[in-house]
Amino acid sequence: MRRIEGAHPHLPRLGESLRPQDEPVRFTQEPTLIFPPAPIGQVQGPGEGPARLVQRVIGFLGPNGALPIHLTEYVRERAMHHGDPTMQRFLDMLLHRFGLLFYRAWTRSQPAVMLDRTDDASIERWLGALFGLGGPAFRQRDELPDHAKLFYAGRLARGTRDADGLRAWIQVQFDVPVRVEQFKGHWMPLDREERSRLTRHGQQGLGRGTVLGQQVWDVQHKFRIVIGPLGLSRYREFLPGAKGLAALKSLVRQYIGFEFAWDVQLILRADEVPAWSLGKSSVAGALGRSGWMNHRQRTRDAADLIMNVEHLSLA
Repeated sequence: MRRIEGAHPHLPRLGESLRPQDEPVRFTQEPTLIFPPAPIGQVQGPGEGPARLVQRVIGFLGPNGALPIHLTEYVRERAMHHGDPTMQRFLDMLLHRFGLLFYRAWTRSQPAVMLDRTDDASIERWLGALFGLGGPAFRQRDELPDHAKLFYAGRLARGTRDADGLRAWIQVQFDVPVRVEQFKGHWMPLDREERSRLTRHGQQGLGRGTVLGQQVWDVQHKFRIVIGPLGLSRYREFLPGAKGLAALKSLVRQYIGFEFAWDVQLILRADEVPAWSLGKSSVAGALGRSGWMNHRQRTRDAADLIMNVEHLSLA
């Protein structure tokens, strides 16, 4: 049924059309007294009309049907010995509508089926509403596809954010080895209004509120995303200007917002470090990012590239 529905994107979804000519399939039932060995008997057509699906799941006839057994025998006798399928066609007309409504009810509980057609975004609205992505104004806002966010709707709907959730999302999204290092120390700049001055009054007691300088050391509000070791091709996907780094930035912003500071450390495998020589036209890359001097003597992975992505131009 999903294949039939997907093959006719110009028609309404099965069970939702208002005219019979907009339905590419007809539900039918074979009048027989045997117990069904399979849910589908056969598929006929399409020929001059729509395809006919002989199914054995629901129906009025047969050992599991709603009508008495003798009516199944009567319908079968009229169709086989007298060439009169009138009664069978009448029951198929009723069965067809019940079958489509049964399929429609099943699709309402199957998110994957709703995504078969681009004209039905119900499941996207429902999942997106759990974490602020329900309205059309919030769609396609960054380099990270919306379906990647909807896949992690369960984690994004939670009020708390943990490092394990971020690591799992990055690993699944980019298929790279990754770890998250928490409590990375960094210097936090102070606004001019928060700096201590000799002429200011208030909480300026020594050892209580006095701060010397324009910044303070902090280990609570920063973490580091370590990606690698990677091959050279995957490594370049996360360099400035690459789509991978832009998508990573959008992913982290979606997950934690702007509450924490963070940076990215890329690790390149030692055997993938490219040759880099001055004076040659075939330069492997930027010094310190994708090119290193004395690459032949390197026995360890190149792990010295650390980028503050929020302050880095990704264009």
